[in-house]
Amino acid sequence: MSEAPHEVHFALAEFDRSQLPPAQRNLQGDAFREAVREHLSEDFLTHQGAAEVIVTQDRITIRWTDSAKTKSLTEVGIGFLKQGDHDKGAGMLRHALERQPDDHDALLNLGMALSDRGELDEAVELLRRLVTLDPSHARSWVALGVAHSRGKRQEEALQAFRKAVALAPQDGYARMNLGAALSQTGGLVEAIDHLRKATDLLPANPQPWFNLAVTCEETGDFIQADQAYQEVLRLDQAGALGQRAEQARSRIAERNFRKSGGGFRGDAVAYCLGALERFEGMPRAEVQKITFEIAMLGSRGLDVNHPGEQYTLRSIPGKFSGLHLLCIEYVGFQIIDPKVDIGFDLSAEFAAARRMHEGDSKRR
Repeated sequence: MSEAPHEVHFALAEFDRSQLPPAQRNLQGDAFREAVREHLSEDFLTHQGAAEVIVTQDRITIRWTDSAKTKSLTEVGIGFLKQGDHDKGAGMLRHALERQPDDHDALLNLGMALSDRGELDEAVELLRRLVTLDPSHARSWVALGVAHSRGKRQEEALQAFRKAVALAPQDGYARMNLGAALSQTGGLVEAIDHLRKATDLLPANPQPWFNLAVTCEETGDFIQADQAYQEVLRLDQAGALGQRAEQARSRIAERNFRKSGGGFRGDAVAYCLGALERFEGMPRAEVQKITFEIAMLGSRGLDVNHPGEQYTLRSIPGKFSGLHLLCIEYVGFQIIDPKVDIGFDLSAEFAAARRMHEGDSKRR
């Protein structure tokens, strides 16, 4: 089996002290050089068959031998990134580029890692170098566009994303990012076209569905927005996007609710009044039980703009409309913990119902 020796050099001054344990970061002289040598030997290349790590007054030299069982510096760096260790991953990829400046995988992965960390100028420089070396690689254009977008350079981002889509029309991530960039720059109609294609290409990914929903909402197409938010909830109900989608659906529902009733809603006042009467004298634990059951049901979405009685509860008999349940929930939380925001503002209707209830109580 043939084996190939390799060697890489870089200045000791370039070594990032933050890679060392905290107790060793302020070492000087020989103690610092020995700490660097041990760190590189043990953490970076021992398992890759490194033969030697030499640290002199101003230089670090790493010598190793590739064989069938060893990995390249780039592979090791990518491995660290996948493990979530960005410092070691970036350090190793920089070493790889010292040895081979046109290593495409090292340029791409280091560029994306630096972009993720907010080191955007260096990320853009590396990714520009990569698309110059390989202008036909769509993923590199996407990565460059993301770095530009994070740096608020929207025109450059759009150019990069358009290039990626032209090279790879079936790349869902290229479509998603181009759609998002267009949405941010006011190109809403074109954005929706790309985002719809992205949801076709990435049907199990909630992010393009969320971007589509937001963009549809901005255009005033609340029906399509709500449908897309429902897809987000189906795919990521417990995640951050799911929570934002749930809040957005409540916002849309409240808007439609106010629009259909001309602002103040008498039916909601009646439902709130009924809830106050229901809860009057009821043990707090029972109020909590009813309120929390409705809250759990509401996490899957209550249709507050449909008048039909389509919902049932375990805790109380009968059938209820979505608005009726929402009013009971609102009143319940006003009793349990008024600081809770259910994502739907019924404060005016509740205040009117409470005044009526207090008046009734005084007359009794």
